[in-house]
Amino acid sequence: MTTTGRRAATTAATRRGIIDAARELLATQDWQHFTIEGVANGAGVTRVTVYNQVRSKRGLLDAVLADLVDRAGMDQLLTDTQHLSAGEACAAIVRRTCLFWHSERELLRPLFGLAAVDHDVASILQQREEWRGNQLQSLVRRLAAESAPSFDEADVVAGVTAVTSFVTYDALGPVADDPDRAAVLLNHLVRSLTGPARTAGGLA
Repeated sequence: MTTTGRRAATTAATRRGIIDAARELLATQDWQHFTIEGVANGAGVTRVTVYNQVRSKRGLLDAVLADLVDRAGMDQLLTDTQHLSAGEACAAIVRRTCLFWHSERELLRPLFGLAAVDHDVASILQQREEWRGNQLQSLVRRLAAESAPSFDEADVVAGVTAVTSFVTYDALGPVADDPDRAAVLLNHLVRSLTGPARTAGGLA
């Protein structure tokens, strides 16, 4: 491996350690303990190293959320389902979204609670929801081609984004303890917004 390659590998490993330490703090400690210094201690690096990687506490949180999405392949949902019919793609996307919310429930729940009182947290989560909405717009257009939705596209996208959000998922209580069960319910709600369900994968 070249010197440049070794340096890049070291930098990647350092960033991985920082993100893992940040995730651990988010999952196990109160928000006030989620600090650059706390993450540095957990990762075994200096505060300057963490700062050079993420710049701020906000950047640190954004890096953790981006890593969650990347590792779960949530940014590949449209690509992974493009070979399916619109209805099948909808069911698959909703199911994978539910599995993602379920697997990260203990980490995301306090963050969404904090959004009510912390502007930075609210802003970062809102950006993530806007990104999800942009992704879901493509799905809504595919579904609309199979039926005639009763609402404007923007309204349908807003509804589908809300129905498939973490807040909605978590509000299902015991149903959310079984992500497959939750997916059937939420897929039905999505299809009620986008038109009659014509394929398997959910209630009709």
